[in-house]
Formats: sequence, structure tokens, C-alpha cells
Amino acid sequence: MVTLRTINLNDPNAGFRNCALALAALAALTVAAFLPTDASAGRYHIDDPDDLVEELINMDANDIADLRDDLIDARADIREAIEEVADAKEDVKEAPGGEAISRVAFRVASAAVSRATGAALAEARDTLDDAELILAERRSDIGDAEFAETQGAIDMIRTELGEIESVLDELLAALRES
Repeated sequence: MVTLRTINLNDPNAGFRNCALALAALAALTVAAFLPTDASAGRYHIDDPDDLVEELINMDANDIADLRDDLIDARADIREAIEEVADAKEDVKEAPGGEAISRVAFRVASAAVSRATGAALAEARDTLDDAELILAERRSDIGDAEFAETQGAIDMIRTELGEIESVLDELLAALRES
């Protein structure tokens, strides 16, 4: 079933209602931005542990540093979203009934962001756990040095995901605050 929704551009509250969806999409896209599935474009398969292990094995130190930078950029994007939430809350105070509408919209956005990012982060952690097991099985094939470098990359991704989750918690708190 497909549902189409129209937006009345003359409705002054349309922006408030759509703000929740936009913020949820922003947070979900920010988290997913560093994990697309096109390896040829320098991205990684976080949804497939076999592919992820292979890609991490093929990475050199510069590639690992680039991946870390991508993760740091994702955190910065989320921090920008937090600032935009604060700005939007100030802007809506000027509109009649804006505070009440924005409170509901931001709480809806908070729930949507929480669900979307929680599922994505849980899937990423599961893939990393599976990738570690696969890597351990391949240790004798790849050697100790490559094993250590690849395990270090997995550990770095896990650490950076924790950092992203912390910033997402800040975003959720900003969305919930009235």
C-alpha cells in the first residue's frame, strides 16, 4: 500500500510537522554515511562480516586513517544537527503556537532517530563481532602483522561507533528538551 501525503504550503505549521521527519532522516543518514556498501568508491560493507573483513585486510594505514576521519566527520555532522535543533527551537518560539507544535515534533523526531540509529548501531556491532570471529579463523592465512592491523581497525570502528552513539544521545536529549 502506498500512501501519498500532500503538504499545504499555506499552512504555517507544515514546517514544524515536517521538521521531525527531516531531523530523523538527518541523523540516520549521518550514521549511515560512513558505511555505504560500494567498496569501489572507498566505502565498506558493515552489513556483511565476510566482506568487511576482506575490505579491512586490504586496507593500509592511510585507508584506516581515512575511515577514522569519516567517522569523526559523522560525529561533527551530528553535532551540527544539535546546533540546528537549538536554532529551530528558538525560531519557532516566534510563531503563534510554535512552542507547543515544536515540542511534539521534536519528541516525535527523537523517537524516530532513536529507533533508526539504535537499529543501525546494533547491526554494525553485530557485524563487527562476526568479523572478529572470521578474522580469528583467518589468522594463520594472513599472518600476525595483518591480523593485528585488521583487529586494530575493527577495534577503532567499535570505539568510534561508541563515540557516535554518545553524540547521538546528545542529539536525542536536545530533541526531547522543551
